Amino acid sequence: MTVTSRAARGPKRIGVLGGTFDPIHTGHLALGALFARTLALDELLLMPAGQQPQKQGSTPAVHRLAMTRLAAELLAEELQRTHPATQLIVSTREIERAGPSYTIDTLRELRADYGPQASLSLLIGSDQLVRLDTWHAWRELFDYAHVCAAARPGFSRETASLPLREVFAEREKSALGVQSTPCGGILIDDSLAVDISATELRAALAHATDAASRPANLPEPVWEYIRAQHLYRA
Repeated sequence: MTVTSRAARGPKRIGVLGGTFDPIHTGHLALGALFARTLALDELLLMPAGQQPQKQGSTPAVHRLAMTRLAAELLAEELQRTHPATQLIVSTREIERAGPSYTIDTLRELRADYGPQASLSLLIGSDQLVRLDTWHAWRELFDYAHVCAAARPGFSRETASLPLREVFAEREKSALGVQSTPCGGILIDDSLAVDISATELRAALAHATDAASRPANLPEPVWEYIRAQHLYRA
């Protein structure tokens, strides 16, 4: 994309899709593709978490990163067909950082890197959205980024705490509002009817054999890597 065309569109638009990715699955890829289109992202960062404070016993980061890179190749092909195309970047920022991976620290760093005018969006699922108030320094997230959530089937705002519902009411923006401002908004998109549980996927993989067929929600290259590395065995 030329500098002229980007300037005509306004601030640079960056989406950040992080997670344990244990393993990364088609739901993650669909969420990334959805917001790449909806927000007309210039860049989409896939960012495997390092040491997650709220999760214990994750697969070693070296494997989660390798699976993310394999899945990213598939997503990158799709994003090159969008108009305008979105550049996909696999970020090792959280894996390389010592200590717990707090999202607020990542967003601070990204804001410093991209500057005050860029539209920076944290991309999550609605299951994470309704427990956002359990995250470290969660209210400060909006000082650095928008929060954009893809609603799972059956999602209800009423399952969130009262403080969160108040934040939803105060900060909800349209896609255009997110695109044209640096941070501070919430966008909830209910067009992605995907409900995939990584926990259930790991349980299924624990009982799979080399002869078993690939789980439907697992990209083929990721499945081949899991088999080769003997991951998630019971």
